[in-house]
Amino acid sequence: MELTPQKILEEYKNNNLDKNSAIELLISLVENSDDDEVRIDSIKNLKKIDATPENIFKLCENLMISDSNEKIRNTAAKLIRVYFLDKALKPMKWALLHESDYNCLINIIKTLVDIRNEESKEILINEIKNIRKKKYLDKNKRIDNKKFRRSIKKLLKERNYDSFSHEELAQIIINFKTMVVLTKKFYSAYFDLKNALVYKLDLADVEYEVRGWKSDFKNNIRDISEIIGLKNLTHLKSLNLSNNLIRNVKELKEMENLTHLYISNNKISDIENVSYIKNIPNLVYLDISGNKFVEKINKLDFKNIELKLKKMHY
Repeated sequence: MELTPQKILEEYKNNNLDKNSAIELLISLVENSDDDEVRIDSIKNLKKIDATPENIFKLCENLMISDSNEKIRNTAAKLIRVYFLDKALKPMKWALLHESDYNCLINIIKTLVDIRNEESKEILINEIKNIRKKKYLDKNKRIDNKKFRRSIKKLLKERNYDSFSHEELAQIIINFKTMVVLTKKFYSAYFDLKNALVYKLDLADVEYEVRGWKSDFKNNIRDISEIIGLKNLTHLKSLNLSNNLIRNVKELKEMENLTHLYISNNKISDIENVSYIKNIPNLVYLDISGNKFVEKINKLDFKNIELKLKKMHY
């Protein structure tokens, strides 16, 4: 019988495998399987059986630092964050300098916040200093980093580094890294900052890119999930997603501080999107003109919101 991660977990829960045997089998799958999903499930199941011996930490440390699969690196980093926070500083410090995957980097930064000592704070401060030195958000596209550099400089005239909490430092870094990845993905990712945090993001017409006298057309945004790291922009107040191909805005419910939302001229037709929008708690302005579901909407659905509600023209 082939032992899968799920089967090992079941056998452990049914007392057919002792804890050490289950750990050894899961580690064997992590180290020897050619199936990345099996490896990821094995790491997750180590967490489920509350595996905390020293060899588990070494395994996760090695995976986080050297594995070629970003999902496996991130899963291992999460396990270290949950169970080995007292040993996490050294590998997280190394990974912050060498990791390139966005999700891994965000998890590393959050782990440094959780460690919450002077050394982890110093690492975060150094990362802010590195942001100030970067000339470009995207060197290949020659998109400069002036906005973050200027905003951080202005902020530091009012406060010194020591006055920032771990969370405040991390938020600036996460906002910067989010805009780096969005700038690389979307040519026309326009944003404004306040206190080095993104409060306005414009991703309207992202398909249009001008190169000299030629024009290239890219695919519009079809799904909110394409906007990598959007939920990490927790200070975002204004979001413009007009003139795309979006059909569903369910994920915007997580944007608790959003006050202005522009989603005109998309492909939203399902009336269920009304409930998603109504669940954005602080929304005061909404532009949904040019979407099919406008025909089904009663203005009373958004009685506390300034509404731009223009019917479709066919």
